[in-house]
Amino acid sequence: MATRIFKETQSYVGSWVMYVIILTELPVLILLIVLYATSQKKQEMALALGLVVGTMVLILGLISNLKLETRIDPKGISFRYKPFILKWRQFPKEAIKYAKVINYSPLTDFGGWGFKGNKTTKAYSVLGNEGLLINVGEKKKILIGTMKSKELADFIENWMEE
Repeated sequence: MATRIFKETQSYVGSWVMYVIILTELPVLILLIVLYATSQKKQEMALALGLVVGTMVLILGLISNLKLETRIDPKGISFRYKPFILKWRQFPKEAIKYAKVINYSPLTDFGGWGFKGNKTTKAYSVLGNEGLLINVGEKKKILIGTMKSKELADFIENWMEE
């Protein structure tokens, strides 16, 4: 039988989050440019403009570089959340008690998207409200967000039986 591998990469690039950030930053940037052009204190305004633009670039750069990568192969389930978790976090197949795709509420269950947690579950998500819930024992569960829930559910069902 051929080795099956599930891979998924999620990011904010091209999502509504990226557009909201850009649409929030643009008016502020335009206002500061107008204030700079009409200001008598050019040096102070240039410094303020530089700080605000620098902060905006850093925020936009961070959001555009956030990536949640998931890989499921015969050995187990692996994920990383760049740029915060650079090394793959791996859970061997033998250590996994169960894995299933679920619907959840990011805001009420975990306080939003990103990497969050409560007493029993750590969640890693980018967007959406579907994820792979993995029970690795000792009251420890991991939730990895997915945008391919149907494909992942089919894959996991067959993967657990192998």
